[in-house]
Amino acid sequence: MSGSVRWKIDRYYEELLRTRELEKAKKRPFLAGDVVEFCEKLGFKPTTYQEKLLRDTSRFVVARWSRQSGKSTSIGALILHQALTRPGSRILVLAPSLRQSRWIIGKVSSFLARLPGRLVAGRVLKTRIELLNGSIIEAFPNSPETVRGETAHMVFIDEWGYVPNDDELYDAIVYSLSTTNGRFLATSTPGSRDTLFYAMCTDDTKFPGVSRHHVTYRDALEPNGPLKGEILEQIRQQMGSQPWRWRREMEAEFTDDEDAWFPIDLIMKCVDENYEYFTDQDLV
Repeated sequence: MSGSVRWKIDRYYEELLRTRELEKAKKRPFLAGDVVEFCEKLGFKPTTYQEKLLRDTSRFVVARWSRQSGKSTSIGALILHQALTRPGSRILVLAPSLRQSRWIIGKVSSFLARLPGRLVAGRVLKTRIELLNGSIIEAFPNSPETVRGETAHMVFIDEWGYVPNDDELYDAIVYSLSTTNGRFLATSTPGSRDTLFYAMCTDDTKFPGVSRHHVTYRDALEPNGPLKGEILEQIRQQMGSQPWRWRREMEAEFTDDEDAWFPIDLIMKCVDENYEYFTDQDLV
């Protein structure tokens, strides 16, 4: 037998074994156990309010948390736990811009790097992670057209209160969960009251059964969270002439539009969806 023929047979056999390995992996979870214990394996111990969110198994969950209280860390761990414990999960990540969606994928990727063994099929991309057990985590731009028709086991939207055309996006994605009994999760700093995020946080008639989480800076102060009281007091004093900014960012309250120079919904109407905008996260 010539060397080239032997090489082709060996390659074919290797590919056959790899295919069988992937098929077996898709039928079993990579992880079993509690989500909070999983977080500790990732290197962090959840705070009381993070644990409350992590253990919430409701179909629809909204969280309005203060700035820097650990939203991305909690959601990144929750998404990865879903992907590892439930083979074949399809998880969609959306945000006001694709750049922000990729931020969450990056958080999941950093957690994956802390786990032993081979878990990923191929390369980890900025917008997509495919695991050997068949689970896929993918970032999408804020566009109803790109997600319409998808089937998902979990949908997460970051900064839901600042997503333009939120009605259209919600209509496009919510039915993706209808054949999987999937979950919808959204986090945001409060913005305009003229948003679906506000309605989901307050309207029991239109959104019955939605589980709501509200975390202020007081809940996240050390030792109960990551926030430093000394500098926060200085920042609060700096915003003394515009207290609505502090209430929105750190108390996670929906502020009245009359407190601001321009209503937030007017500002959002001026956003051009053809551009991607920089956020504080992009400057890190």
